[in-house]
Order: sequence, then structure tokens, then C-alpha cells
Amino acid sequence: MAASDHGGFASARIAILGPFPPRSGGVARQCAILAQHLQQAGVQVIRINTDLPTWRGRALARPFFPLAQVVHGWRALGRTRHGWDILHVHAASWWGFMPAVLGLRARAWGKHLVLTYHGGEAAAFMAKHGAWARAVLQRYDRLLTLTPTQARIFQAHGLTPFVVPNIVPLEQFPFRLRGPVRPRLLWLRLMEDRYRPQDALAVLAQVRAVHPHATLTLVGGGKRLAQLRAQAPPGARFLGQQPFHALPALYDAAEIFLNTSAVDNLPLTLIEASASGLPIVSTNAGAIPDLIVHGQHGLLARVGDVDALAGHVLRLLDDPRLAQKLSKGARENAQRFRWETIAPQLARAYDLFRK
Repeated sequence: MAASDHGGFASARIAILGPFPPRSGGVARQCAILAQHLQQAGVQVIRINTDLPTWRGRALARPFFPLAQVVHGWRALGRTRHGWDILHVHAASWWGFMPAVLGLRARAWGKHLVLTYHGGEAAAFMAKHGAWARAVLQRYDRLLTLTPTQARIFQAHGLTPFVVPNIVPLEQFPFRLRGPVRPRLLWLRLMEDRYRPQDALAVLAQVRAVHPHATLTLVGGGKRLAQLRAQAPPGARFLGQQPFHALPALYDAAEIFLNTSAVDNLPLTLIEASASGLPIVSTNAGAIPDLIVHGQHGLLARVGDVDALAGHVLRLLDDPRLAQKLSKGARENAQRFRWETIAPQLARAYDLFRK
């Protein structure tokens, strides 16, 4: 496959193995975004959805869901094998590593195998299952990580990853310069312990002590949603899970983006918020410092330090120049996740420039 005017992608045939919408979360959205851009570049794309949305909605089928995922993925790979030459697997830790194992079936067919590792729990996963996971990942032609921090985790286990970040369609997130900012906060993650939504509510309470009309909009589903709604202070608004097409308007309506996660790698929400020009206040969990430089693209605090997070929000409300500086810096920072920047890196990972 030779390089072309389409950045090396014309006439390529690529299968993407991973979750797709309507599954929520950044991995599913990234698979969909990648498939769309590849098709626009002239690639024949086959989507192999590991999520099985029709199964997920059936309560009686829930105990058999993991087995159904494996059977479906195994059969789909075999059924479509003559329609693609490159398999791009999207995997994560724990059960999210299942696609990595399934993808090895294509090794016997002489396909080119690429794997992108998502999520912020790689260190814990490799510490527990490193020998086995390393044996799987070594059989891929390219191992891609989203951040340098994550790459170092795999390098410590004798692997050679390449850093290729997520793709964000910046044109879908209109930029609005902030500064001065009003006390309208936005939080967008799953309502799960690893993202510490309770800290966001605690930040709101502290901010309202100074700005009584401050609001916090929380977007996302999850097992803690009902409990958090019952415990929420005044000014908190829960929207539940929202479709992707609704997100740009939510970012545009906000003034400050708040992220309280304890585990993270390269969250799409932070990039999308950056593209929208939102000043960001976030924890420094995982690889977030690879994305955000404190004082340039946002303000960072240690995980669980509610006082520092609230202090950063109050500082932005009191300092219009800082808010404006971070708003501009955020949008500039987001430019490195454009398709035009990521495409050549993917073409090399796919080995599309080989003679």
C-alpha cells in the first residue's frame, strides 16, 4: 500500500475492533471518530463492535454478556477477515483487555495488527497481569499509547509503545473566549468512584459560600447517580447520560470545566473542554499533566484535595486575566489532537508507507 494524496490511507482496508456508540465513554466515541475520519480519507472500514448493545439492555442476558462478547468478536473477525488487511484493536485494563486477546486470531491470517491501549489503570493492570499481558501485546505489530506517562508503564515491562493521542473533531466544539467568568461549572464523567463526583459537589459547596448563585452541571450516568442526587447541595443539576451531539452546547453554556478524577489517562472531556475555550480546573491524576501544564492550559491539584480545587475555581472567578489566558491556552493546546496532526502517525503505525 503506497502513500497517496489521502495521507497514505487511500485503498487501505482496516477493521476496528472495540466498543462503539451507543455505548457511552471515551473509548466508544474514539472508535467512532476514528472510523469516520478513516472513511473520509478513502479507507474501507469494518466496525466490529465488542459492546453488543442489544444484549446489554436485557436483564436476563446480563450474566452471559461477557461470553457473548467473546463469541461475537471471534465470529465477526472470521466472518469479515477477507474484507480487511489491518486490524486496529482498542483495549483497556481488566475485562477491557479482552479485545487484545481476541485480536490475536488475526495473527494466523497474516494481518497487520495494531493496538491502542486506553484508560488510566494500566499500571495496576500490568503490575498484576504483566507477564501474561506482555506476551499478548508482543504479538502486535504496533502498540500505541495515548500519553508518554502510559508509554513508560509499558516500557518498564519490556515493550516498545508509540505515542499516538486521541483524535478530537475540533470543528464540532466552537471556541468561545472566557474571561471574566461567571460561576457556572461543568463536570462530565461517569458517576463512579474512580472519578470522585462527590468531590465536585464538595467544590460547589465551597464556591457557593463565596458566590451564592454558583451552579454545577453534572453530566453522566453511573451507579452512584441516584445517591449523589440525594446528597447534592443547592446549585447542582444532574443531566444524566447525554448523547455526543448534545455535548458542544453544554460546553458552550459553561464557564469553568471541573474534573475530579482519581484515575485517568487522556480524557476526551478535557480536550473537548479545551477546544471550547473553557478554563479547566482538574486533579493531576495519572497522565493528565501530559495534557495540561499548570498555569498554561488549566489549574491542577492533587487527587482528593477539594480545598485546592475550590481555591482554583475561586481564583478564576476573581482574576479575569488568568481566566482569559487559560481559555486561549486551552484552545491552542487542543490543536494537537486534530485529525491532520494524528493521521500521519496512524499511517506509520498501519505501515501504509512501506514500499
